[in-house]
Amino acid sequence: MERRLPIGSIVVALVILNVAAASATETLMGQLPLSARFSCLNCHTVAAPTSATAALNPFGVDFRDGGSVWDPALAVQDSDGDGCTNGAEVGDIDGNGQIDGGVTEESSNPGDEDCSASVLTEQTWGQLKAMFNGR
Repeated sequence: MERRLPIGSIVVALVILNVAAASATETLMGQLPLSARFSCLNCHTVAAPTSATAALNPFGVDFRDGGSVWDPALAVQDSDGDGCTNGAEVGDIDGNGQIDGGVTEESSNPGDEDCSASVLTEQTWGQLKAMFNGR
């Protein structure tokens, strides 16, 4: 006699796998200083990843390869090659885990090459001050 698994058991198993994947993503998003604006798209190529569609974008690969930890080494990288560091994009330039002053949301997605982050360096800040000081 051939044994068959009840379809209900298969459905329950699939639901559990998808819930576990979603929980893992929420836990990992909590490692980033800010993540609400882009949510799953910070690391994934789709907005609502499932076990079948959980491909990682360049930042997600770097985050995973670094042990899924937000730190100064990941902050100074430019994972998506857009000219902005990951730290500038997620609001923690130095990667110390503390949101930079005045920042309330990510300026851009660290896994998408379309960058809108504004980063002032000491040199550019000096140039701006000089413009307003009439020099």
